[in-house]
Amino acid sequence: MAQTNAGALRQQRLRLGMTLEDVVAKCAEQGVKVHNSQLSRIERGQAQPRPRLRADLARVLGLDALELGDREQGAEA
Repeated sequence: MAQTNAGALRQQRLRLGMTLEDVVAKCAEQGVKVHNSQLSRIERGQAQPRPRLRADLARVLGLDALELGDREQGAEA
């Protein structure tokens, strides 16, 4: 994941006052399996989520998944 996206995910999580564990729990409530270590790697830009997980994380955090995808492609170009 591009740094911009990683930063956007982390910033939104912090803006909402959520911990990594909170996001993992909210994902689990929606049937999305993600581990807090995986989410941490995504936020630090060390891992790139698959499109489905990116969409799920965006939904949980109230972000636009398409915008995140556009940012990512633009940052890598």
